[in-house]
Amino acid sequence: MAIRDELQRLVDRMNGSPEAIRSLNAVYQFHLADDNVLQVRFHGGQVSLKEGAPDPADCKLTMTEATLRKLMNRQLNAAAAYISGDLKVEGKMTVAFRLQEVLKAYS
Repeated sequence: MAIRDELQRLVDRMNGSPEAIRSLNAVYQFHLADDNVLQVRFHGGQVSLKEGAPDPADCKLTMTEATLRKLMNRQLNAAAAYISGDLKVEGKMTVAFRLQEVLKAYS
């Protein structure tokens, strides 16, 4: 399954049960390859997934698709990925750490 499809399934789960994301208002930008940029926008208890970078990002995350899959499946801790260099973060670190909490709630 393509990573975009996997992210869309996660977004659908979040929108179906938004209790854990109601207070999160942030845009995450995922750089997975030179030509593969996705944004996930949390606003008002709803989540949307967009290709490219249409909105200003609060947090930019650079990693491989394999690393993102491991994070989404809770096979890898974000802090460990960051320390090992598998995950690069630009922007608000507090927003980045909040993403791991969200993934735990919906994975």
